[in-house]
Amino acid sequence: MNQNLDSYIKNSIFSSLVITNLINELLDQAKLEKSTFELDNEYFNLFEVIIHAFQILKFQAETKNIKLLLQIDQSKPFLFCKIWGDKRRYLQILLNFISNSLKFTKKGGFIKVHLKVLQE
Repeated sequence: MNQNLDSYIKNSIFSSLVITNLINELLDQAKLEKSTFELDNEYFNLFEVIIHAFQILKFQAETKNIKLLLQIDQSKPFLFCKIWGDKRRYLQILLNFISNSLKFTKKGGFIKVHLKVLQE
């Protein structure tokens, strides 16, 4: 009984986050159409954004027995700690990529996010 409640709560949290993401995308689309869309640029830690995306999608991955992996280029990992951009948009993009990957990955598989420095 307790495990069913835990599963229900996790599923509810996941569903609410998905709905929130969809609403934000619709609001962004409306802003684009009205030419009032602006990015909220700031410095942020990309690791934290990826971990947040993994936490949001963890329940969905667990139900399909899919592992979420993060691989980091060890030559200059500090470059990912201070990224200039819109943190919320990065999260939105990651959630879209990873949730689409979850849809098309077979049970028992894995999804890997690989951070690599291509150019400084």
